[in-house]
Amino acid sequence: MTYSITAMTHDEIVDNLKIESINNLQKELHSRISPAQKDLDKGRPFQIAKEAWEYALADATEWNGGKWVGHGNSAEDVVVGKNKYDIKGLGTGSERWTTTSGEASVKQTLRSDAKIDESFLRQDGAQLWSGVVDSWMQKVTNEGKYFITVFWRNTKTLAVRLVMFKVNPKKFPKFDSSQCVFSDSKSQMLINNIVDPEQAKLYVLRSKHRMEIRIKGKYFDADSNRYVEVYKGL
Repeated sequence: MTYSITAMTHDEIVDNLKIESINNLQKELHSRISPAQKDLDKGRPFQIAKEAWEYALADATEWNGGKWVGHGNSAEDVVVGKNKYDIKGLGTGSERWTTTSGEASVKQTLRSDAKIDESFLRQDGAQLWSGVVDSWMQKVTNEGKYFITVFWRNTKTLAVRLVMFKVNPKKFPKFDSSQCVFSDSKSQMLINNIVDPEQAKLYVLRSKHRMEIRIKGKYFDADSNRYVEVYKGL
């Protein structure tokens, strides 16, 4: 199967962002993560605002025209030329890199006409696709190239690996009931035909009225060519 969201290699990520931005990222991340050391020493859990990851990439790419644009209703958080980056900060949940990450929102839908609760009750995948998935696709088909950019953080060491996915709108699929699977509890609809399920889990979550993504640590940790190490941790 051909997917419209595909994971990028180490070299593709470096070529996309440029080596100067990668080097800058290490400094930007350290300035945002290191202040947590005092709280960590007291046994408190690490906390960081989701916008911090956005700011870090914006500042790291500023030399190349990078700008933070995450204050609006657009799908992207950072823009560098014609490249648009949707930033996610995801943790491993443990000291192992092989776990499935925590979740991040890809598209939140608060419109009543999306009929999310009703669709889950009826297991109406077509309506969920129309109300949530299609509206996300429309947002990322604007001019420019779109990338889902994940700051993948080890929960124990706070080391950070950069994982990126390129989005190809020309390969966006149509709704296919065989590829949209409801959980037994009717709380999720798993979408299997947009991103390779070995690389990530993409689904619509009823409780939060949004489409979410989790990356598969087992896939990315298996080969160092699937990510770029941007922070060694504290």
